[in-house]
Amino acid sequence: MSRTLNASKLLMAILVSVALTGSIQAAGTGSLYPGGDNVNSSSKAIEEAQMILQDNDYLAPGSYDRGDLDQATISAIVHFQSAHNLRPTGELNRDTTAYLWSHAMAPKPAVTAAVLTTPTYVYLPAVVYKPTSQPLFAERKPLLLEGVEFDIDKATLRPESRTTLDQVAASLKTWPGVMVEIQGHTSEPGTASHNMELSQRRAEAVRAYFVSEGIDGGRLVANGYGETRFIADNSTVAGRQENRRVELHEIF
Repeated sequence: MSRTLNASKLLMAILVSVALTGSIQAAGTGSLYPGGDNVNSSSKAIEEAQMILQDNDYLAPGSYDRGDLDQATISAIVHFQSAHNLRPTGELNRDTTAYLWSHAMAPKPAVTAAVLTTPTYVYLPAVVYKPTSQPLFAERKPLLLEGVEFDIDKATLRPESRTTLDQVAASLKTWPGVMVEIQGHTSEPGTASHNMELSQRRAEAVRAYFVSEGIDGGRLVANGYGETRFIADNSTVAGRQENRRVELHEIF
């Protein structure tokens, strides 16, 4: 009887050990292929996800660190998840990686020279922000923060920007359930890499201002898009002024 019990205990220990080993190996594969329910945060999985997100216009080239789950990547994952009716966690869970991989399997059409002259995404015209008792995104469109300006080639907010930013901060306090992506955009003069970095710093400056006004930073994501999403003609002074802007987009 005693030997039978000892043999049973030994068999159980072996089975548990095998199960644990298999779980550890599965969790550490670092692959984007759909797997278990656990979140995959390996550098390889993140980099694969970033490539797919970029190829499908959810992530702007040069706006993220490869293999790093940075703010730009998290925001892109949230947008991807929302577009596919997934829970917007910003994480590479099983369902998200499965959908991402299905997009990787579908090659995009070749881009012609003519296409390169226009933005590579569908742009929803922003509504100029005006103080209101309604939620910030009542019209379900992005908001253009008119009057928010910076010093030339810097991320320093000009004093006159406070009027609009204070009004937005008040609205964010009134509607605490709203999560927001703060987008920084620039005009075309200057190198693409410089404009991308400048737009990121400007978006972060607006985020920092809201946080200083008491808004929970967890509700705010700052992303710079440089010159990749122009809305006006960069060859004119007026057009370049329109392209230098800050927009708010609701994160669903």
